[in-house]
Amino acid sequence: MGFNKIFAKLGKFPLLYWTLGAFEKSQVIDSIIISASEQDIKKIKVLIRRYRFRKILDVIGARQSRQDSTLTVLQAIKPKMKKGDLVGVHNAVNPFVRQNEIRKVYKNAKLWGAAILAQAAKDTVKIADEAGLVKTTPLRKYSWYAQTPQVAGFENLYRAHLKAQDDSFLGTDDAQLLERVGIRVKIVPCSSANIKITFREDLAMAREILKTWTE
Repeated sequence: MGFNKIFAKLGKFPLLYWTLGAFEKSQVIDSIIISASEQDIKKIKVLIRRYRFRKILDVIGARQSRQDSTLTVLQAIKPKMKKGDLVGVHNAVNPFVRQNEIRKVYKNAKLWGAAILAQAAKDTVKIADEAGLVKTTPLRKYSWYAQTPQVAGFENLYRAHLKAQDDSFLGTDDAQLLERVGIRVKIVPCSSANIKITFREDLAMAREILKTWTE
């Protein structure tokens, strides 16, 4: 988009306001840490003060990749973690996660060890090889579009990230890293409103969702 999407105007507020608001409101969330590029930290702190978000403990400088940034946050909170504590990782550009979805994904993470929000695939999914030729077609009833939050016990998530770092493995999401260390991740269905805003057309869609948005 040519600028950081978290500051894009969505209704009367920046996109990040809506994302933080969902977790600020949630009764299952104790605290929030934001990972952001150094150039955006000051602006984010201004936003936090302006809208009086109370659960945000810190804003930490991001690393080169999303995965390295998450590991940095996990390392920062490790001394405070207790046995059985859950940690959720959420995209700042997924502003429309519902309160019941947050509750359900954390509840399932507690039961299963890890859980993610995901949308049932509407279209047929094709798995291609490096040449762009179709390799296999998974059954649609087993195909899901992964979203966030992605939640796991701190110990398992930290172990999964350390293993990926040791193996120089770059995953597509936290769930994939958990899978690599033998953690089976429970899928929790979420609404089609829980979109990741990546392109300009996604922002246009988000503005339409906002017109009818209710928790």
